[in-house]
Amino acid sequence: MHNTPKFIGRTKHATLVLIIVFVLIVSFTGIVYFSKKPSVEVGNGFLIIKSLFYGKRIAIEELHINSIQQLNLNNNKDYNIKIRTNGIGLPNYHVGWMQLNNDHKALVYLTDKTNVVLIPTNDYDVLISTDDLIGITEVLNTTIN
Repeated sequence: MHNTPKFIGRTKHATLVLIIVFVLIVSFTGIVYFSKKPSVEVGNGFLIIKSLFYGKRIAIEELHINSIQQLNLNNNKDYNIKIRTNGIGLPNYHVGWMQLNNDHKALVYLTDKTNVVLIPTNDYDVLISTDDLIGITEVLNTTIN
C-alpha cells in the first residue's frame, strides 16, 4: 500500500487559492481600467447615459431641466453618498443606486467629486462626474424646444 505524502494535498489547496487570488486581481484591475467617465447623449426623446455598469435611458419629460446644476461634493455634503443600495463603491469610483445624505434616491456615476452635474428627475437624482454642465443643458434645452 502506497500513501500519498500530506504536503501534496496542501499544494493543491495552495494552487486553488492562488488561482482565486489571481482572478480577483485581474477582475479588480479590469474594473478600474475600464471605469471611465460615463458618456451622456440625447436622442429619440431620451437622456442616454453610457457606462460600463448601470447604463440608463431616461425619458426627457422625466427630467427637471431647470434644476440641473454643477456641484462640488466636497462643499455640498447634502448630495454625498449615505448608503450604497445597489452599486459599486471603490476609491474614486462610485456607480449605481445610492441614497444620499439628503435622503434622496440617486443613480450615481462618480469618478471626480469636484465636478458633478446633478440632474433631478421625477423619482430620483442623477449625479454624473463631468465638467460639461453647459453642454448637457444646451443639448437638453435644444431637444425640448
